[in-house]
Amino acid sequence: MKTIKEKKKEHQRLRKSAKTRRVTQRKPSSGPVCRLCLQEPGDPEKLGEFLQKDNLGVHYFCLILSSKLPQRGQSNRGFHGFLPEDIKKEAARASRKICFVCKKKGAAIHCQKDHCVRNFHLPCGQERGCLSQFFGEYKSFCGKHRPTQDIKRGNMGEESCVLCCEDLSQASVENIQSPCCSQTIYHRKCIQKYAHTSAKHFFKCPQCNNREEFPQEMLRMGIHIPDRDAAWELEPGAFSELYQRYQHCDAPTCLYERGRDSFEDEGRWCLVLCATCGSHGTHKDCSSLRSNNYAPENSSDIPCCSSTFHPEEHFCRDTGLEENPGPSWADWPGPSLLEKPESSGSRRSCSWRSKGVKITRCCKKK
Repeated sequence: MKTIKEKKKEHQRLRKSAKTRRVTQRKPSSGPVCRLCLQEPGDPEKLGEFLQKDNLGVHYFCLILSSKLPQRGQSNRGFHGFLPEDIKKEAARASRKICFVCKKKGAAIHCQKDHCVRNFHLPCGQERGCLSQFFGEYKSFCGKHRPTQDIKRGNMGEESCVLCCEDLSQASVENIQSPCCSQTIYHRKCIQKYAHTSAKHFFKCPQCNNREEFPQEMLRMGIHIPDRDAAWELEPGAFSELYQRYQHCDAPTCLYERGRDSFEDEGRWCLVLCATCGSHGTHKDCSSLRSNNYAPENSSDIPCCSSTFHPEEHFCRDTGLEENPGPSWADWPGPSLLEKPESSGSRRSCSWRSKGVKITRCCKKK
């Protein structure tokens, strides 16, 4: 009859062997594999970008984390300065090292703790709780010797990750505590995804915006923070709409025979845009606008689409349209200063001109 202690040890041994079996039972790949970990390209957030050149493929993280691989070239040579001949030598060295997780050869990463003899493939180590640091000497540690945090487990099941709003894991290696907001705990995968998106220049504490202590602690705990622009700034055409000029006449009645979406570069049918927002426009004749010495590049000569009129010295009525005056831009739908109810207080009159009609509006004295 086995004791409770012996049953517990047997249960742990079976769990460990099952986990190792899942790692080793990978299907052989017909596509490119990394020379240093013998695995497929995989998730770039976990393994880095997959680099391939002249039938030689490697993960970027495998390059910088391999224990004996030197970087002898310039950044524009080989793979970010790692020369192909050095990569092949490192692969030959790793072929004699056995991964303590999957029990196969080709383990290029060694635990940096003194007197520890464990070697592992990068994907295998990540599944078994190993940790790699992406700064300084780019050290890697096995699950027993990795840096840790003193995370209190009192209310772990009742708390949730701030980034994904899901319950925190009971396993401490899958959670990271904020150094500046000590009561805040995140999933490791959520912080890594956040760092991969925001990158070095935008990575900060999601709670208090700390940019010093927070990134340093995340680096110590194995979070990779790319040294590049944020992901949203690298998307092709992310800001292309900012360079597109508005090309539509929004006057209540468009008088141009070619339609609202057509206009000329100059003259009666040139398109005048709002000086404030630039997202509304009108043909000059469609709103009976005529500016003195009008020049498209001069923003002071461009009207505003809001209900506030421009002083008469900037715009005056085009007398050439006496017989068939078009609707004024000021007649567009929307609240007008003239429609607001008068409130008590001393007032004075100000004259404004639209469509050749003198309009008096009331303004409070300053």
